[in-house]
Amino acid sequence: MRVYSHFAVNTLSNTYLVGLPSGRAILIDPATFDGTLLELIEHHSYRVTCILLTHSNEEHLAGLRTIMRVYTDVRICAAMPSIMDLTAIPVTTGETLDICESSVRVIGMPGYGRDAVAFLIGGFLFSGPALSAGELGAVSNSYAKAILLANIAESILTLPDETVILPFYGPPTTVAVERRTLPTEDPQKPAELA
Repeated sequence: MRVYSHFAVNTLSNTYLVGLPSGRAILIDPATFDGTLLELIEHHSYRVTCILLTHSNEEHLAGLRTIMRVYTDVRICAAMPSIMDLTAIPVTTGETLDICESSVRVIGMPGYGRDAVAFLIGGFLFSGPALSAGELGAVSNSYAKAILLANIAESILTLPDETVILPFYGPPTTVAVERRTLPTEDPQKPAELA
C-alpha cells in the first residue's frame, strides 16, 4: 500500500490517494480534482474504485462530482447516505470495511459533527477536519469540544505511537506527537461533563 497526498490550493486542504498492489485505489476527501491529481493517479496506473469522506461539507468536496464522471465505477463511503445528491454507502463508528481487499476501520468523531468520521487503513489514520497536527477542528461550543477531546483520547491516542495521522488541514503527524501536544481534556469543560 502506498499513500500520496495532494494539496488543494482552493481550500488549503489535503486529498489523499491510497494505492493498492492490485492497481485499485482509494481517494479520501477530494477537495478538488485537478490535472495534478489526475496525473498522480494515472502515472501510477491506479483505478479509483472507492472514495472515503470524513465529512460532508460540500464546500470541501468540490472535486467529487468531477471524479464521479471520470471514474464511473466508484463507491462513496461516508457517515451520511447522500452527499451532494450522490448516493453513499453509510458507515458507522466501530465498523470495519473491506475495501479493495483492505481493512478500513471507521472511527466516529462525535463533537465535531454527526457526519464526521476518521478512517484507519494500516498504520495511517485519515482524520478529516476534526483533528490536525497539534489542534482540534473548529467546534461550535464547549460541550462539543469536550466530547471530541474525550473521543480522541479514547479512540485515537490509544493507537500505536507510530500511527501516522493524515488530516484534512495541515501537515501529517503521529499518535506519539499528538499524545504529547493535545490536551486530554478541556480546561473549560462544563462541570456536567467532568
